[in-house]
Amino acid sequence: MRDRSFIMLFLPAVYFGIVSASCTVKDRIAWFWMGDITSRSITFKLGLNKVATCHDATVMISLFPQDASKSFSVLCDHVYPGGSLDAPVVDAKTSNTKEPLRDLMECFVSDLSSAIHAYRYQIVVQSDGSELIVAKEGKFTTPPAEGTPFSFRLAFSSCADEHSNPKVFSSIQAESPFLFLHMGDLHYENIAKNDVTLYRNAFNKFLTSPAGKAMEKMDVPIAYMWDDHDFGPDNSDRTAPGRNASVQAYREFVPHYPLEAVKERPQWVDEQDLIRKKQDLGQTFPAIYQAFTIGRVRFILTDLRSMRTPNEAPDMPSKTVLGVAQKQWFKEELERANADKLIRQIIWCSTMPWIDDERKWGHFKYEQQELVSYLKAYGITSDYSEKMKWKTPLVIVSGDAHMLAVDDGSNSPGNLITFHAAALGRPGSIKGGPYSHGVHPGPGQYGILDIVDDSVQNRICIQYRGMQMDKGKILEYDSCNPSLTPPVTPHNPPSIFVRQLLRRWKKTRRYFMERPLIAFLALLVIFYAGKKGYSRLKRANIGRKKQK
Repeated sequence: MRDRSFIMLFLPAVYFGIVSASCTVKDRIAWFWMGDITSRSITFKLGLNKVATCHDATVMISLFPQDASKSFSVLCDHVYPGGSLDAPVVDAKTSNTKEPLRDLMECFVSDLSSAIHAYRYQIVVQSDGSELIVAKEGKFTTPPAEGTPFSFRLAFSSCADEHSNPKVFSSIQAESPFLFLHMGDLHYENIAKNDVTLYRNAFNKFLTSPAGKAMEKMDVPIAYMWDDHDFGPDNSDRTAPGRNASVQAYREFVPHYPLEAVKERPQWVDEQDLIRKKQDLGQTFPAIYQAFTIGRVRFILTDLRSMRTPNEAPDMPSKTVLGVAQKQWFKEELERANADKLIRQIIWCSTMPWIDDERKWGHFKYEQQELVSYLKAYGITSDYSEKMKWKTPLVIVSGDAHMLAVDDGSNSPGNLITFHAAALGRPGSIKGGPYSHGVHPGPGQYGILDIVDDSVQNRICIQYRGMQMDKGKILEYDSCNPSLTPPVTPHNPPSIFVRQLLRRWKKTRRYFMERPLIAFLALLVIFYAGKKGYSRLKRANIGRKKQK
């Protein structure tokens, strides 16, 4: 954190909102989002417009505690390629010298005065010696110290792009969530090239779109884990051509929590040497799995793409969606959280459906069963009954499938409660199942989890609402009082054969809908072929009549 006294001289000008004509507000900040929030810190990432008069601006975050205690500011720094000075990059040159990215900045605010504290913030800029500009402003509240009872609201969803209806983010904002968990498919660029510029452009494209600006306007800290379309092509895995570029861009653009693979990587690894030799991608460009604690809830975000075996590989014990290192970390995270008396709830973000006998986790049956056996060995369940109150329950939140869905654990491997929430802006789809409380496909959808911390009974209850931006509440479930939210219309998927036919039909229909000219020509060909066939049949019938 920068020396606060350096900025104190600027605060009077900041407070009164002085604006300079040489570099307007519109010229300065293209987008921003905040995340990595803890009881004492928060991170902002900002994109700068590429305007000549604004290139050498000073950018800072000014914070005003709501209790009127002393204000302070923190200077923002330009982000280095790869996210840090020593991070690996895909376009590494022979020189080890890195130049920072001129249109991307990070503001890390640490040593906040106290936990569970409300702050007003301003993003302040100064260009070419001009006066100060207040470019953006908003509010955030820090959570209490980790392990302290704390009730809060989580919004979660996935699957949007720059064409999505911004209204869905306005609806989420109206819920006043403490945190927004984005579970992947932030964009649908489906990049299949190891070019970090393409990934940077994809972030910029979404974050400056109407949907991206509406997400920014929510003014809510974000935790974000990618899925296939924002990591690489459809159904991408560790063999995706742009794998390394995707990891690099994520570390540059996203205000993420500390990446466990980066923290655990051996210090002796010579990054550039390994890149040149094309060895051990897991060490040179580590997966982005991460975990954090809010109150007494431990969040675990697994990266189900960058270390994943291809779906088409034979199903055997070595086939993995997590990778060896991440799987070991995941198990240890579960074990630690279950044993920690200060943690009373585990929420696992699995970006793809857990309940699936054919695709998604169904591609990795051996690994799924391995995890289920591990959970059972340590007594980790979704049981909220009185007899299990001494254990820490686990629930799963998922995206990918463009639907709202709940399973109370009756159909789930390991009997784990599963909450689905999507799609923010994409057409509806149903994946996996059965689901005890049914499914509701469609766009404009998100989930709300009210985390109710009952410190008297020493337990946490989760109240889920599946929401649609125009219709309101579609689905609900109460983990501690399931009898109050009984199943209405359970969903049982059709046979695998029928599902495969439906997917082929859906892809064919989508292909022609996206290419109307091809569809029109195809119809002409079908019409022409049908007409010719009918003419031949007619002539053949006439010929037979003449012969008679």
